[in-house]
Amino acid sequence: MTDRFAETTHSSFGQNILRSLVGIPIGVLLFLASFVVLWMTEGRTDWSRVAGQTVVTSPDRATGADGRAVSVTGPVTSTEALGDPEFVRPGPFVALHREVEQFAWIERQSSNSRNNTGGSTSTQTTYTYATGWTATPQPASGFRIPAGHENPPMAVPSARFVVPRAAVGVWNVDLSHVGFDASDTLPPTTLQRTGRGVAFVPAGDHLFGGTGTPDAPHLGDLRVRFRALRSGTVVTAFGQAAGASLVPLQVGGAPWIRVISGDRPQAIHTLATEYTATGWIGRVVGFVMMWIGMLMFLGPVSTFLNVLPMLGSASRFVTMLVTFPLALVLTAATIVVAMLAHSVAALVVTVAVLLGLFVVLARRRPAA
Repeated sequence: MTDRFAETTHSSFGQNILRSLVGIPIGVLLFLASFVVLWMTEGRTDWSRVAGQTVVTSPDRATGADGRAVSVTGPVTSTEALGDPEFVRPGPFVALHREVEQFAWIERQSSNSRNNTGGSTSTQTTYTYATGWTATPQPASGFRIPAGHENPPMAVPSARFVVPRAAVGVWNVDLSHVGFDASDTLPPTTLQRTGRGVAFVPAGDHLFGGTGTPDAPHLGDLRVRFRALRSGTVVTAFGQAAGASLVPLQVGGAPWIRVISGDRPQAIHTLATEYTATGWIGRVVGFVMMWIGMLMFLGPVSTFLNVLPMLGSASRFVTMLVTFPLALVLTAATIVVAMLAHSVAALVVTVAVLLGLFVVLARRRPAA
């Protein structure tokens, strides 16, 4: 079921000028903030390197490593049974993630603007409402057209359950403050079929509950899936040894402790992949912030030229053509400088190379 609504708004030449002038300080702030984002991105701690420098300890003996950064690989276990009071009977689980989606109204928005002779602008905004599965259904009050698109509150929310005490081998780990993946999906046939008064039936890898059917759900129907970390799963834990426990390791003033599925090389590879992915995300975000900041700063030029739409369009095209490579070069230069500044070894090598080039050029200079 899909509903579509469109509305057209008009803004005068004066309103457009005022809006573009307001964008100048915002553009400057975005431009400056982009350097901060790029600098902080390159200054992040590479946890895979930290993990690679930890001392490998035995999962069978927790002695002789007090105060040291250690890693231990072994089965994660708990003496306590864990369950979900509504769906999963207590069993040999270390962690459970209840993932709930609701069949609800979802709003999508698209806009199309046209510049008119004289500098005014006409904007047509289309709001499309369709029902679909979502983990975060929005209340109708947040929609542009709330009437007829009311989403009922979720009867069963998503949730996370973790045992209070666990161990990797003989090493005690407090999992309540540790991030880790629960990747084992529980078959729906092993789950209880009621939750908060709603009857559920197996449907694929989910439990389905509501007044409709899995193939033809009704508004407000739910589907539930569980991911688990089972007791006995082999993991690698990184932290600081404190007696027979692993506690957060202090690195650059930040506490760090991780539990990752797999052996030590696999865990370090996972950390390295995370570091690379977040690095590229930060660089792209910094570049986009810088480019948008430039465009907003120069926006009034195109807005003034919109008196003749052809001139305004040509001005925006030229502005984008000029600022894109400029933002790209500035981003690359900032990344290089930040990488050198945050890496002592790279900085020393760079300074040595520059001094060597200076000496070579100085010796080749002809005598006066």
